[in-house]
Amino acid sequence: MLLVSMLPNALAHELSGNVPTWLKGKNMKRLGLFIISVMLVFTLTACDPAEKPPAEGASVNGTLDKGEAGERWWFTIETKDQDKAVGIDFRGTVIRGNVRAQLHDAEGRVMWTQEADPGPFAANTVVNLPQHGIYELGLAWDGAVLAQYSLKWQPGEVKIAALSPLALLGGAGMVLVAAAFIAYAAWNKLGWGYLGLGALAWVVTVALKFAWAIPTNTPVSNALSGSLPEWLTGPIFWLYLGALTGVFEVALTWLLLRYTRLGRTTWARALAFGIGFGAVEALLLGLLSLGSVLTAVLAPAVIPYEGLAALARLNNPLFGLAPVIERIAVVFAHIFSNLLLFYGVQKKQPGWFWLAFAYKTVLDTFAAFAQFWGVDTVGRIWPIEAILIVFGVIGWQGILWLQPRYHRAALGRDECF
Repeated sequence: MLLVSMLPNALAHELSGNVPTWLKGKNMKRLGLFIISVMLVFTLTACDPAEKPPAEGASVNGTLDKGEAGERWWFTIETKDQDKAVGIDFRGTVIRGNVRAQLHDAEGRVMWTQEADPGPFAANTVVNLPQHGIYELGLAWDGAVLAQYSLKWQPGEVKIAALSPLALLGGAGMVLVAAAFIAYAAWNKLGWGYLGLGALAWVVTVALKFAWAIPTNTPVSNALSGSLPEWLTGPIFWLYLGALTGVFEVALTWLLLRYTRLGRTTWARALAFGIGFGAVEALLLGLLSLGSVLTAVLAPAVIPYEGLAALARLNNPLFGLAPVIERIAVVFAHIFSNLLLFYGVQKKQPGWFWLAFAYKTVLDTFAAFAQFWGVDTVGRIWPIEAILIVFGVIGWQGILWLQPRYHRAALGRDECF
């Protein structure tokens, strides 16, 4: 069994007689082989240099915070006789002072310039150069300046991506997923107290996970790169990132439930906790997506060129539907994981904690791999979604399997909320 085999032998023995039949025998072996084979295919194709040929042109974005006049020339542009047109996109927000984008030739003669004063700005143009040769493109400022900027050039025209209403599908869908689970909890009177407690637990544990990950991920990655072969560094680092979810989202929640009265409650309250844990993530991710799309529509100047191009992929409904399906699967995974913790408290068997730990760790290991591999095409995002759907189905079936057993193990009374 894929998950049970990851546990210490004693714990695996403790659980082996209690797992549902659909997690045993040939079904689990087939599932494990499927996930492993997909992972191997992804690892091999991730290194294919021919899949994404380098694009002509270049771009840069960032924050300019200077106390005195200066200039910086990022790009050297060489034009040919038959290709003298250069497209430039310059956008951002000036908070203090002013800045200008400028294109000049080898003798320093200005071919094009665009001034940006305080406030949002956006300029998109094609500069027809008088002759072929070497040119430089960059920024200059005459005094103290604080600005966020994005500067892009390419031969011909820099086309700005336009967003259609379909781009709202992903964000709106994730919000609806959260609303549907919350509505289920409300309709069945599962308990607002435990619903809110689950949401709070997600916020706290994820905040602590990020507080740990932000300063340590790079040193850990560098340490692995310096001591392990390249082919092994990636998988171990992905597993490390997955284990952070196990440590913070699962282990911290287990400590809360195991060593307080909160874990000794009814199925309804435990289910509400799991729904709150998963729904708040779907809600916040949905609102973040909606906010990004609406900002790109209402104030495109503040979105870098690459950000606009990435958001424009959401015009394709196959991209927009992916996060919606993913959230449904992941909410079921969150619910199942948390119910395992509650069940472990009822049974006084820590092995159920380890099962939840392994389940969430493996799930987020695939999520970490997806970030490395890239999900910027339909052909890449949906294989990842297929794996997450498998985990979601495991979670859904696990919930159904746990319910009657939880009722038999529970104390039969609410002690909190």
